[in-house]
Amino acid sequence: APPPAPPLPGAPPTASTSHRSPGGDTQDGGVSPSKPPPPPSGPVPDPRFVSFQKEGSVGIRLTGGNEVGIFVTAVQPSSQAQLQGIVAGDKVLKVNEMELSGVTREEAVLYLMSLQDQIELIVQTRHHDYQQILASQNGDLFYIKTHFHHDPEGSGELSFRSGDIFRVVDTLHSGVVGAWQVERIGRNNQETQRGTIPNKSRAEELATAQFNAAKKEQTQSESRSGFFKRRRNSRRSKSLGKDHWEDVVFGDSMSKFPAYERVSLQHPGFVRPVVLFGPLADVARGKMLAENTQHFSSPQLDSNGEKQQSSIIRLSAIRDIIDLSKHAVLDITPSAVDRLNYAQFYPIVIYLRVDSKQAVKEMRAGFPKGAVRSCSSRA
Repeated sequence: APPPAPPLPGAPPTASTSHRSPGGDTQDGGVSPSKPPPPPSGPVPDPRFVSFQKEGSVGIRLTGGNEVGIFVTAVQPSSQAQLQGIVAGDKVLKVNEMELSGVTREEAVLYLMSLQDQIELIVQTRHHDYQQILASQNGDLFYIKTHFHHDPEGSGELSFRSGDIFRVVDTLHSGVVGAWQVERIGRNNQETQRGTIPNKSRAEELATAQFNAAKKEQTQSESRSGFFKRRRNSRRSKSLGKDHWEDVVFGDSMSKFPAYERVSLQHPGFVRPVVLFGPLADVARGKMLAENTQHFSSPQLDSNGEKQQSSIIRLSAIRDIIDLSKHAVLDITPSAVDRLNYAQFYPIVIYLRVDSKQAVKEMRAGFPKGAVRSCSSRA
């Protein structure tokens, strides 16, 4: 399992509209970060019901997150929340109709801000747990996979490509809605970089704008070139660079995935399909299928090793190969990879980069044309 997130800097978030003071503190109508009394020696008190009318802000500041729960970290003096007995160290179990178990800090704050009139809370005093959170600065912790490309818009913001993995450790960075603090996850599940990325709602806006721009560009390109239109769904992925064939996922149709997909580190428990891209992908597929039949097979070839007439690849055919403990070697477009992931086949995708056209010619010269052709299809 992934290691826990390291301690995080920064002030606790607020459950109401906030602004940044010149000194960097998050201000909210005089809310004071009061410290809770020491934990009682007896049993944990039972949950209690609190109800009051919202007057401007809710009057409480929250800390914690989906990993540890949502806690009150400060209460505005003379507010309805304070008058009803809410104190720092209270764990918020429910707000009106919303259970807060597994809810991120941002989600909890946004929900409280959205309420207009009556506030109904179920809280439980958990001083010991609260003090542990203050000491560790733990709060949110989950993993996401990105499904669009993004370039930094401000200082400290990270760039990413579709398919990057991040560990989210704070959904309310610096106490302000709009940015998530994350750690980029590289090979072997190691943190490689820390910074911020747009929050979920902003990411959805950016991904939609990116899709619309790509769709417009595709339409204009198709109107200029009838030949490209005829060929675009067959072999076009073979001549595209890595950055470009990733864009094709958004060029053909809207991705089934959200901008950020929640993911977890798991071992699939089956032999995953293999998809190759690049100028020598057909050569590599041919060699894999011809020289290592014990580990690789293709649902796109018949029993004689020849290309089937149909260009349709059935998921059941891929499953049949997996049941034989072999890798299904697939010749498909990038958009089909997106669909395979959605079907939970999680293919191993490899892009073969070649330094020069001469290198391509030399490598092709050493491999029989018939073998290459027999392993190619137009899926």
